[in-house]
Formats: sequence, C-alpha cells, structure tokens
Amino acid sequence: MSSQSLALAAYRNGLRATKIAFGQDTRILLAARSQMRNGMVNPPNPELPAQDQIQHLNDVAQFLRRNIVQGKKGDDNKYALNIHADTELGDNDSIKKTKKTLVSQGGGCCSGGQKLYD
Repeated sequence: MSSQSLALAAYRNGLRATKIAFGQDTRILLAARSQMRNGMVNPPNPELPAQDQIQHLNDVAQFLRRNIVQGKKGDDNKYALNIHADTELGDNDSIKKTKKTLVSQGGGCCSGGQKLYD
C-alpha cells in the first residue's frame, strides 16, 4: 500500500476511535476530530518519516479506544461510566502488592520513614 492510503486508513481509524471514546459528548467529539484534522494537515513533528507519523496516529486511536472512558453525573450525584467493549479493564493486582521502596520498609532518607506506617 502507498503511504497516502495508509495515512487515510489511519485517519479513518482515528475518527472511529473518537466516535467510540466521545460519542456521547458532541463538543469533545468535534474538538477531537478538529485536532486530528489539523494534525493531518500540519503534522506536529514534520521531520518524522511518514510511516512513523502513521504509526503514531494508529497508536493514538488505539489509546482512545482502550483507555478513555467518559463519565456522566446523574441526578443522584453518582457517575455513570461509558465502558464499552474495547475498554481495557485491568485486574489491579499490581496495586495490591506492597512496593519494595525504602519508605515502605521503614527506611528512607535519614530514617525519616521509620514511624510512617505505625
């Protein structure tokens, strides 16, 4: 494929990703698409090769699909999240593990963290 057709495919991929991430918020959807269009016309880093710029746009689209979740505040002061099929859901196991830092072991600079967790 030519770099022009790859760029157009990446642009369409980005537009679809904005629809998934921001479909319920028209103002943000239009702003994201405007930024994407401006980035296609005037690349932020024009000295990069075309293949790297195309890969960057595909990476941005993948990030939008997997990691952006919008919330909307309901009448009962609770937020409803727009979690969709592409949303990356972690298992939080890494958060539950104790970090092996000096402070968590009661050390730190000049033993400043000794009584931190008492």
